[in-house]
Amino acid sequence: MNTAPNFEQLIVEGIKGLPQQYLSEVADFVLFLRRRVVEHQPYDVHSIQQELSGLDARQQQHLENEFTDFYRRFPSV
Repeated sequence: MNTAPNFEQLIVEGIKGLPQQYLSEVADFVLFLRRRVVEHQPYDVHSIQQELSGLDARQQQHLENEFTDFYRRFPSV
């Protein structure tokens, strides 16, 4: 008997019924993971700049909000 979780099925079931905004975020994250696996270069500055230049205004604002007060919220130990 196989007791390993079927992650693909868990993901598919987990995203059913989510609003479009959240599905877009899930898709962005999946693409990020796929690129990281394929490229094996997680911190290539040129690639990061290229991806950031493709963001629309809503995505740019979301990213800016994520980094607001970053050092206060996440002080280095």
